[in-house]
Amino acid sequence: MTTGFDGRSPLIRRDGEGVARLWGKGSLVTTKLTAEETGGALGITHFSAVAGERAARHTHTLEDEIFIVEGGEVVLTVGDRTETVNGSGVLFLPRGIPHSYLVESETARFYVITTPGGFERFFSETGYPTRLGKSAPVGESWSVGRTQEFAGNLGLGLIWAD
Repeated sequence: MTTGFDGRSPLIRRDGEGVARLWGKGSLVTTKLTAEETGGALGITHFSAVAGERAARHTHTLEDEIFIVEGGEVVLTVGDRTETVNGSGVLFLPRGIPHSYLVESETARFYVITTPGGFERFFSETGYPTRLGKSAPVGESWSVGRTQEFAGNLGLGLIWAD
């Protein structure tokens, strides 16, 4: 049920639907809903992550972030506190708080919801098309510098920790 992009029409994205990209250590990242589709209200991205997938410590200045872990083991560091979510759980991250995550299990599945929307562009524009398969520069070839450069070019208001 995809009827429009005005933020006032219902949208359903099923498993396998959305803009899928290869990311980081070789994870599949799928943008499920964009700011454009929700009238700017939010963006939703789903991760089918592999062991070692991580986000370097950073701070959002423009949006709040919600992690919904569906399965696997994800270590979340928020400010000075580190927690492990094993199985499932939810984390709310107000903007302005430095944080990072690391996938400890063989695989993990989680959603990242940002409000207002817009941050989901980071994943869809920085990741690599799935058609590249094993030739995509992910895993050991992934460039954190490139990732940070894309974030800057997109005007996402991220502050990276040293």
